[in-house]
Amino acid sequence: MMEFGPIFKALKKRKAFAALIILQVAITLTVMIIALLVTRATLKEWNLPSGLDHDNIVAVYPQIFEESLNLKQTVEDDLHKIKQIPGVQLITPATQIPFSAENLTDVFIEDTEKAQSFQTSVFNLDVNGVAVLGLQLKQGRHFEDTEVIYNDNGQNTQPAVVMISEQMAEALFAQENPVGRSIYLGKNQPPVEIIGVYSNFMNGERLNFVGQSYRSVIRPMVEYIQGVDPNYLIRVEPGQTEVLLEEIRGKLYQTQGRFIQGVEFLSRTQKRMYDGRGSRSLIMLAVSFVLLIITGLGISGLISFLVAQQKKQIGTRRALGAKKFQIIRYYLIENSMITGIGLLLGVILSLVFLIIMATQSNSQLIHVGWIITITLFIWLISLVSALHPAMRAAKVEPAIVTRGA
Repeated sequence: MMEFGPIFKALKKRKAFAALIILQVAITLTVMIIALLVTRATLKEWNLPSGLDHDNIVAVYPQIFEESLNLKQTVEDDLHKIKQIPGVQLITPATQIPFSAENLTDVFIEDTEKAQSFQTSVFNLDVNGVAVLGLQLKQGRHFEDTEVIYNDNGQNTQPAVVMISEQMAEALFAQENPVGRSIYLGKNQPPVEIIGVYSNFMNGERLNFVGQSYRSVIRPMVEYIQGVDPNYLIRVEPGQTEVLLEEIRGKLYQTQGRFIQGVEFLSRTQKRMYDGRGSRSLIMLAVSFVLLIITGLGISGLISFLVAQQKKQIGTRRALGAKKFQIIRYYLIENSMITGIGLLLGVILSLVFLIIMATQSNSQLIHVGWIITITLFIWLISLVSALHPAMRAAKVEPAIVTRGA
């Protein structure tokens, strides 16, 4: 096409005009790619089954503010009181709660310097833990009472055995039988034997975000550490209501020196996780939409301003025989050339940010198909934005050249 030469010459005279569009397009594309790919990563496992009977499991979050409180005695008293409540079936102390587990542990299958690590959520529960969660035994056996370790202040005895989820077993050993194998829950830690594999259940937002929603390890351990608040997981009979939650709260408030941060069914915990996930996604999408509108209006406004400044040049071209479609084509090609530079810059910036984010979160965020689709969409929006002022330019009459204004 003959337009490229004149366009390049014209752009050299209008560097500020081109730079504004390039900057707008680059920023919009960068934000949109990051927002949509992060939203995709956040929501892609939205409909995964939780693996839990969450309507019949209660989570309790006590917070102790009295330092002199005997933690071991308090936990033992709590367990005894709650067991006596009608409708309660089983209870276990818990370091983390499903759907809200945030603390991650690196698991290794060999004790070497360059051993590969596998991130997981470790749940310290007592002998009732697996039953409280209602998990199915897939391989091996359950914990025995004698295998549960109770650590009081200053003690650091580690259990010799653990159970792992199906997804954790697959990540560590693929299709091999994991029962009887040893793993390491951290560097320089003693080996622990896998005695059983249980059905998958959802851990928390951090692993869910990276597609590892079901990676977990259950360790038979209860710790009484001052300054670390003990949580409880309670299995209740089906059909229980908020009345039972109030009764549990009342029993726990009989102990002075603490307050109860929350008593809720796990269905509420799960909803809170989804609410947070959905809110973040909506905010990112809203920001992208606003930027898209601003960019479209900006391109349209800048080209309209340019057309107003170039009426005589356009009229001259029309007088020399240029057709209306040639005028429109000129401005669309010019816009595409400028936008193309902005799109290239936006793709490069988004890839840099995505690589940094993926490295920090240990996740796979880059999706080539999505990046190409978003880039083409922004290019199409820029064409549509440029079309109206280009059509106005095509309506300029050749006679305008002979006018004084």
